[in-house]
Amino acid sequence: MATTLLQLRDRSKQESDNVGQTFITDTEWNGYIAASYQELYGLIVTAFGNDYFTQTPASGFLITTDGLNEMFALPTDMFKLLAVDIQVTAPNYWVALKPFQLAERNTFGFLGSMIPSAGQTIRLLYVPRSLVLTADGDTIDGVNGWEEYIVVDACIKALTKEEADVTSFMARKAALLERLQGEITNRDAGSPACVADVQRRRGRSMRYRLNGNQIWLRGNGLPAWGPDGAGNDWGDGGYW
Repeated sequence: MATTLLQLRDRSKQESDNVGQTFITDTEWNGYIAASYQELYGLIVTAFGNDYFTQTPASGFLITTDGLNEMFALPTDMFKLLAVDIQVTAPNYWVALKPFQLAERNTFGFLGSMIPSAGQTIRLLYVPRSLVLTADGDTIDGVNGWEEYIVVDACIKALTKEEADVTSFMARKAALLERLQGEITNRDAGSPACVADVQRRRGRSMRYRLNGNQIWLRGNGLPAWGPDGAGNDWGDGGYW
């Protein structure tokens, strides 16, 4: 059920016994709530799985290679990367790309070429960053009552400013955190830890790696499945 910024602010004032008080302005309350929501959002993503807030494939972020560059800008609202696909046949045939370890950066490609050939469409599926709450009507999804975390955390911030006792709220937050505990994943959820294979023969598969605010594409990804058409996959590191 959606909860508005106004509802969160009213509830935070009630919980902290600040109804009618002016020591903390509504603007300050909004800032506390927005910061607490960002914290909760991150916890939801890790506790409930990185794909909780992801887009559908139809709304994925598209990149078109130009034949000149290996680095391409990531979406400005990206929080966690989930998957990278390459379009084989328009409009709906896609093949998943695998990430590469830094030690593997020079172990693949076709005829020595590491730059993706031009005109290829790459699709990124990712978890976007949380919304910034500014207007009273802005809403958030508390999933299953998890908006209580926002209220409790905002109260801690407000009471800290008042130099009041926050012990009970800290205990409540600890209990909520315990319920939200889950497996913590890397920023790139599609890149599990593995041993780098530096002895691999060069394949024509394209692979990717996060590099700051860019995605690094290596290998030209020619539209073929191995030199003999025998099924050496783009995504599984087929050899030639």
